[in-house]
Amino acid sequence: MRRILRFLVPLLLVGAGVAIFLQLKSSEPEDMPAVVTERQWPVDAVRVEFRELRPTVRLYGRLESPAESKIRSALSADVSASYALVGSAVGKGEVLLQLDDVDATLALAQREAELAEIEARIESENSRYRNDLATLAQEQQLLDLAQNALARAEKLAQTQAGTQANVDNAREAVARQTLSLSNRRYAIADHPPRLAQLQARRQQAQAQRDQAARNLERTRVAAPFAGRITAVHVSPGDRVRPGDRLVDLFDTTSLEVRAQVPNRHLNAIRQSLTDGITIDATVMMDGSDFTLELARLSAKIESGEGGVDAFFRFRGDRPALELGRTMAVLVTLPRERGVFALPATAIYGADSAYRIRDDRLERVRLQRVGGYRNGEWGSWSLFRGKTLEAGDILLANQLPNAVEGLGVEVISLRN
Repeated sequence: MRRILRFLVPLLLVGAGVAIFLQLKSSEPEDMPAVVTERQWPVDAVRVEFRELRPTVRLYGRLESPAESKIRSALSADVSASYALVGSAVGKGEVLLQLDDVDATLALAQREAELAEIEARIESENSRYRNDLATLAQEQQLLDLAQNALARAEKLAQTQAGTQANVDNAREAVARQTLSLSNRRYAIADHPPRLAQLQARRQQAQAQRDQAARNLERTRVAAPFAGRITAVHVSPGDRVRPGDRLVDLFDTTSLEVRAQVPNRHLNAIRQSLTDGITIDATVMMDGSDFTLELARLSAKIESGEGGVDAFFRFRGDRPALELGRTMAVLVTLPRERGVFALPATAIYGADSAYRIRDDRLERVRLQRVGGYRNGEWGSWSLFRGKTLEAGDILLANQLPNAVEGLGVEVISLRN
C-alpha cells in the first residue's frame, strides 16, 4: 500500500499542476492589435484680413541741432569772469563770459573824441560858407567902387587935372579887389567838396567809433539763443586772441533727429512730401513717447550709404536731451492697400508663414511691406500674400517642429 502511495502522490501533484496551468492559460486576456493615433499640437492662430493700413519702418537716428554755435573771441583780452558750466541751460542774452574791458573802453573814448573833432570841423566849414555868401555882395560892391574910381582917375588924367600916379593907384585897387572877389567865389565854389571830404571823414570816424563800441560789447560774451552748453574752453585769467574758442552750445528749440531712410521707402516718402502729406514718427526715450514730423530729406548721399538722410523735428514737447544721442525712430509711412498684419511670432524665416487647412500646416510665401505698431513696438508687421485670401487662418506662434502637413489644433484665434 505504501509503495502504491509513493508512486501515486507525485503523479497527482503533477496532474494538479498541469490542470492549474491550463486553467490559468485559458483565463489570460486576449491580445488586441495596437492602433497608432497622430498627435494634434495646440497652437494660436490669426485670421487674414486685408485692410488699408499705414506701415512703419524702424530707423536709428542721432540727435542734432542745425544751430550749434562755437563762440570765438573777437578781440585780444583777458578773461575776467566765467559764468558758463558744461551741461547747463542758458537763456538768450545770458552772460557766459566777461572779458577785461579797459582797453576797449579807452579805444571807444578815443574814437568818440575823433568824431567830435570832425563834427566841429564840419560846423566850422558851414559857418565859413555862410560868411562867404554874406561877404560876396560886399566884395562885388567894393569892386564896383574901385572901377568907378579908376574911371574918374583916367578921366582927370586926360584933362590934365589928375596925375598918372592916381590912375595907377586906382588900377591897383581894382586889381586887388578883383583878386579878393575871385578868392571869395572860389571859396564858395569849393565848399561842397570840402564839406563832402569832412563828411566822409565823419563817416569813417563814426564807423571806427561804432567798431570800438562793438568791441566793448564783445567783452560781454552772451548766449546768442536759448540752449545748452556743451564745452567751455577758457577760465578766468586766460588771455584770448581773436579766433580763440570760448564756449560751445546748441539751440534746444531747433533739435532734430537725423536718420537714414532705406532706398526702398524713398519714392513713397518723396511723393507724400510733394502731396503735402505729413510723415509722422515716434521716438521712445526715458519711458516716454515723443512725436516727430519729417521736415526734409538730405540733398546728398555719402559714399557707401544705402539711403538718404531724413531730418525729423519734434512736434509739441521737446525732451531735455544730449546732442549726439542715438535713438530708435518709428516712422509711419503712407497708407498701403491690400495688406494684413501679422505678429512677429507668425513669421518663419524671412518671408514665410504657415496656413492652417483641415488642421494641418501649409507653408506660404509672404511679401513684407513694413512694420505695424499694434500696441507694441515692432511686434507686428504688414504683409502681402498672392496665395492668401481673406479669412485664411495662419499659425500665430512659433513651433520648433513646424513642417508641411503637421497636425495642429487651434485653441486661440485672433482677428
